[in-house]
Amino acid sequence: MLKFSSSKGLLPFSNLILKNLFSTTNKRLILQMDDSLDISINSNVSKLTKEQLKRRELKRKVKQKIKARLPAHADPLYVTIPNALRIIRALEVGQPESQQTISITIQVINEKGVTPLNGDIQLPHPLKASRIIAFSNDSEKLQKVSSLCMATGGQDLIDKIVNGDLPVTEIDKSFATSDILPKLNQQLGKLLGRRGVLPNVKKGTVAEDLLQLIQNNVSKIPFKQHGTETASINISVGKCSMSDQQILENIIAARNAVMDAAKIQKDKAAKKHQVSILGRTTLTSTHGPGLVIDFV
Repeated sequence: MLKFSSSKGLLPFSNLILKNLFSTTNKRLILQMDDSLDISINSNVSKLTKEQLKRRELKRKVKQKIKARLPAHADPLYVTIPNALRIIRALEVGQPESQQTISITIQVINEKGVTPLNGDIQLPHPLKASRIIAFSNDSEKLQKVSSLCMATGGQDLIDKIVNGDLPVTEIDKSFATSDILPKLNQQLGKLLGRRGVLPNVKKGTVAEDLLQLIQNNVSKIPFKQHGTETASINISVGKCSMSDQQILENIIAARNAVMDAAKIQKDKAAKKHQVSILGRTTLTSTHGPGLVIDFV
């Protein structure tokens, strides 16, 4: 087995492989194979009846479900999370820190008409510090959240934003108590509304308990299933600069949120089969490979 002290040791071998793989001769062969395969598949499919096509689709779906239920360690790309993080970090060496995002992709298999999985994740270790401001006429409530916010205040904070002393572009989220809402809507409706950061009851960014409100929302990130029958959920769970423990705790939080969403879907399902099956989960980074890990 070949061992390399760094990712640079892989460079000569990877270049050689790529050179052979993408040579002119190989390109022609691959294109010819693809063309002949497409013609063969299309000609065979056109000869099948609707009933045969339905059976073929059913078999394909059954195989997908069986494969999805296999344990992660049965996959040839399976790696334990600590080892996966070592590989990912090695491949991200030299890359800009802003691009070293670690994420998980969860395969989702479901039937037609099933509601896509979605929800919010409360990450114990946020990927970036949110620039938060809080509005209230109650100084005691503002005092309690001052350590969590970039700025707090009442009319004084409104004036700072209106005058440009606090640029709107530097605000990621804003929260407020109901007593100051009329002033916010009147004086900051356009400024904050355009960026989608105006405190709003429907958005859940207005409450009397400011501290609890901010603690519950500061590190929440939404997730949503993309695709229908064969779909996936992609969630950013860390940065290469974070410790293994921090990333692991974020992965656990993501798992709990996805499993909760699956349970809610199951409880609401009209029929037993109208639920999603969570398949293999891969851990990857911006420039790294997808490595199968334990998740479900």
